Amino acid sequence: MSGQRSIFFQQVVILSACALLDLTAGSVLEHMRHGLEALPGLIILVPPLIDMRGNIGCALGSRLGTALHLGTIKPRLAITHELKINVLSAIIVSVLASFAVGILSFTIGVLANQAVGPPYIFVFIALFAGILSGLILIPITVIITTVAYRRRWDPDNVTAPLMTTLGDIVAILCIFLAVVLVGWLGW
Repeated sequence: MSGQRSIFFQQVVILSACALLDLTAGSVLEHMRHGLEALPGLIILVPPLIDMRGNIGCALGSRLGTALHLGTIKPRLAITHELKINVLSAIIVSVLASFAVGILSFTIGVLANQAVGPPYIFVFIALFAGILSGLILIPITVIITTVAYRRRWDPDNVTAPLMTTLGDIVAILCIFLAVVLVGWLGW
């Protein structure tokens, strides 16, 4: 019975915290309105970039949780071969998916007759936001998964919801930063 209480407690605490944190993501998106209005086709780029971050973080957390349960990764924050492979694969997926999102968002904008700018702006914003958010979230994923396992929590119960929520917030902030940078560069 105590195992069921622990799982229930983990879920309630984590999901409640995630609900509150997602309000932050919505607030940041509201503050991005002017940047999105300056380049209307950019709104096509935002949902897949946000979704991508959560998906990559969840997949990495799941792989690390499985490796911890199997004993192929020890529950300490040390850079091992297995950890390097998982982190490298998350970085590669981030770069490739970001590039694809930039190209596809531009293409969809053109096909939907949205006011889109040059394709390099979409690719730059997608790559900048995707890579920067990945560099921020990958270490956080490793830490959260390791700490959850050390505390005898199921990493899948903790990592997936947290990385989805943190992925939303960090991705939106990185997109905002990329839009500001594009404006500053005068593109």
